Amino acid sequence: MASFTPNRSTMFFFLVILATVFVSAAGVAASDSEHGRVLEEDQNIRYRVDDSELPNVYYGICMYAREQRPCRRVMATIPDLKFKLSGQVELAELLSHVIANRTAEAKALADPLLAAAEEKGGKLPTCLVFCAESLDEVSEVMSGLPEDIDVEKYPKVQSFLRKMFESGADPPLCQRCCPDKTSTADEAAVAEKFHAIWALMDCAETLGQYYVLPPPPPPKR
Repeated sequence: MASFTPNRSTMFFFLVILATVFVSAAGVAASDSEHGRVLEEDQNIRYRVDDSELPNVYYGICMYAREQRPCRRVMATIPDLKFKLSGQVELAELLSHVIANRTAEAKALADPLLAAAEEKGGKLPTCLVFCAESLDEVSEVMSGLPEDIDVEKYPKVQSFLRKMFESGADPPLCQRCCPDKTSTADEAAVAEKFHAIWALMDCAETLGQYYVLPPPPPPKR
């Protein structure tokens, strides 16, 4: 029986075809995961800050936070923070608006993911459900705040933060349990965004007294 022995030209042609198939498959996989990779890198950049590189202002701001290191690192992601502050009241106001903005940003990612999962039916991703619920809870209180502290909405901020961080209270499941091994890159990004929001809330809670305006002075007699 005659045997087939490929020559150099045949082998070269075969290797070219094999490489083309491999590159094509890799390109499809990369395209599918590109969105999640970008989100994941965004979170890595936000937290890629060594404590030794942080100015002292962040240590002072986070002195009374329960988790000081996450607090310092998330504060470092607020552009020009040290130039925006002239006192504790300004910091309290700024944090409330940063929390509201980042919650809206996280919901813009979480809500479509959850809607897509609900359309498919079956068991919903556990961490996505946990984090979407937590984001909704934060958004309900922190969104739509006036620029300056008032007597209507900001006392609700104080009450909400104190409830979240009261002695003996467990953090939300999104903070404690997520992301998990089943989370996609997008779902993990939602959880990491909530972790950053939680760190901001941790600091804001220590400033709770500034969310309640002092009572007016008694009338003169």
